[in-house]
Amino acid sequence: QITTKELGTVMRSLGQNPSESELQDMINEVDADNNGTIDFPEFL
Repeated sequence: QITTKELGTVMRSLGQNPSESELQDMINEVDADNNGTIDFPEFL
């Protein structure tokens, strides 16, 4: 599972600086089961 915190860490390591709201929006776009994280099948 990927949390918003982990997604933010990855994005910042790639030179991006997303807000918490933007990170949550990114997760919400692919979070099919609405558990607040990106699971491996959702990631694919």
